[in-house]
Amino acid sequence: MAQLQAISTNLLTLTDENRTSTREKVENTLTSELIIGICAPIGSMREIVIKTIENVLTNTYDYEVEKIKLSQFIEEYTPTTFTSQPGQTDAFTLFKTKIDGGDHLRKSSGSNSCLVELAILHILKDRLGPNVPLSGDLSSAIQNLKSRRKCYIIDSLKNKEELELLRSVYGSIFYCFSIFSPEEERRLILSKKGLSGPEIDRLITTDEFENNSHGQNVRNTFIEGDFFVRISKNNEDVLQRKVERFLNIIFESEIVTPTPNEIAMYEAKSAAGNSACLSRQVGAAITNEKGEIISRGWNDVPKFGGNLYKDGDPEDHRCITTGVCSNDLKKDDVTIDIVKNLVTNLKLKEVLFGGRDISEENDIFKTIEQVVRKNSKVKDLIEFSRSVHAEMHAIIIGSQLGGRRMIDGKLFCTTYPCHNCARHIIVAGIKEIYYIEPYKKSLGTILHEDALTEKEDSQTKTKILMFDGVAPRRYLEFFTQRSERKDNSGLMIRKDKSTISPKSRLTLQSLPTLEMQSIHSLTESGFLQA
Repeated sequence: MAQLQAISTNLLTLTDENRTSTREKVENTLTSELIIGICAPIGSMREIVIKTIENVLTNTYDYEVEKIKLSQFIEEYTPTTFTSQPGQTDAFTLFKTKIDGGDHLRKSSGSNSCLVELAILHILKDRLGPNVPLSGDLSSAIQNLKSRRKCYIIDSLKNKEELELLRSVYGSIFYCFSIFSPEEERRLILSKKGLSGPEIDRLITTDEFENNSHGQNVRNTFIEGDFFVRISKNNEDVLQRKVERFLNIIFESEIVTPTPNEIAMYEAKSAAGNSACLSRQVGAAITNEKGEIISRGWNDVPKFGGNLYKDGDPEDHRCITTGVCSNDLKKDDVTIDIVKNLVTNLKLKEVLFGGRDISEENDIFKTIEQVVRKNSKVKDLIEFSRSVHAEMHAIIIGSQLGGRRMIDGKLFCTTYPCHNCARHIIVAGIKEIYYIEPYKKSLGTILHEDALTEKEDSQTKTKILMFDGVAPRRYLEFFTQRSERKDNSGLMIRKDKSTISPKSRLTLQSLPTLEMQSIHSLTESGFLQA
């Protein structure tokens, strides 16, 4: 029996040693590389943010930083001779040439992420070294790779496919910084580059959402960021602290806890998950003057007795039970009514149709119907929805539970409030509104310019501002501590930032393989030679 116990003990000891050895072997393959993507609406003060990130990484964390401008690939692969265009400023022609060049590359390569694929190719070549051909066997070169304290900053992402590819390849070592400056300041910055007012309007619209399958779509890319940085002339002095805090989170080099604003936006995003609305999920949270949460809300159908229908209720009359959006049905009715009135008007009927009767089955009727549906303000109607908006839900619940605590408070919403909600937010006494996703249909600041503003320094109006801080999507990951905070004597562990590794790392054995897979479309399309 004693002999069997000794054998068992030896086997257990051997297993522990093997485990330690295996863990060490895996950890030795991990790299400290970082990939940072930048997404910013045109004219935003992204350069100063990038420079601050570079300085902190270099001076505090002893990192080598390389900036990769995606526009350099446009210049390299679509060589064009710059020529002034009549009726355009040279500045506009230069911007437009780059935008058109990017569209051309995405279309000709058959991949909307081709510019990022070229950036990934550059990173792969840089890591392997100049003497390693990609067409050969890479196994030996991969085995010899060593961890590097290097960060690549990719400037800047223009569509969601680019962002998704970087997340697929680099996973948790990739961080997207979404940088935003107020539109008024962006216009001023662009005007100083020599652009005219109409040219600025056109560029902002094109950059935000270029209505073609290979165009730019910063609007839908921006909202998927991991860190949101609101930078303007009024808060430039706190940028250094913001960047240092974000990097402390990435490296877990200091204990960082969420701000009241980050907590509230996470609550809003969490609340959005309760919504069964067929159109979109929106969440809201309201805090009092001290930053304490007093209510949450989401968009869904109200029920008798108060509040909204929820999963598990004895009766459920949400739109998911009928499978139809009431707002869309009513917009269809409005559209048909408009067209019927047009084609039956005696004067219009005589002038446009030669007195003919135009039935609903007629191609002319259908064409007018399509024009009204797609090009008129009918498509923007929202009042026929059965859902209570998230902001309204939060305000009503807050009024029931919190009384006057809402006055001078803040509202956090995953989406920019519509003008219907804006007036109720103002009357509730809320002083600040924070959002992530823009909502272009909102006329809030136009209809209520006396009480609502997007200017950060205003003291006499309710301010509506882009959210600034850690994105709700990575809230738990970033604020869940992985390493020990104190030593055996109870003292807080202080870390050497010049040697510390990032909180998340990937193995060098897998990275080159993933990178090679991501650039296949470049060779398959003949864009690059195999």
